[in-house]
Amino acid sequence: MFKFLEEIIKKIEGNVLVLCLDDKLLDKFEKNNKVNLYAIYSSKNSSAIFSKNKKKQTNKGKTINIKKLRKYINKNSIDYLICNMDEIKEYYKYIIKDTIYLNKGTIYIYASNDIDKDFIINKYKRYNVKIKHNDYKNGYILTIDNKNSKNNYFKDKLYFVKDTFYNIAEVIGNIMVS
Repeated sequence: MFKFLEEIIKKIEGNVLVLCLDDKLLDKFEKNNKVNLYAIYSSKNSSAIFSKNKKKQTNKGKTINIKKLRKYINKNSIDYLICNMDEIKEYYKYIIKDTIYLNKGTIYIYASNDIDKDFIINKYKRYNVKIKHNDYKNGYILTIDNKNSKNNYFKDKLYFVKDTFYNIAEVIGNIMVS
């Protein structure tokens, strides 16, 4: 799985947003001179934005601030987005609509087999995107072509409410079963 991601990082050129990337893959970005800007948000350390000219902004909190991310990066200004879903489980409600909003190219999502692949695919299919997936023994990689995606403010709010009620019903169901 990491070999495939390393090959992708070597080919990438343009603006890149990376969410919770492993340190092994971060070294590959340092070697790629075609990347104009890359931003890294990490939930383990304090959130940080890095660019090729080594300017660094840090966030005082230890979590990813999605609203600040959308304010900092303009709509459709990111060519590639690479995301580790294992690290950002708690942001499922926000991260899918925000990745569609920020990105105009390709989204690469990698996760372990613990994360439900069909759940993520169904969330992205709402936006009429093309999805390819590669399965590995320790996880999977989703390649999402975001060039012809359609998002709408009111649709996003409706999906947010629907997902919230679904999550509440799931929690209540789990409590009643146990």
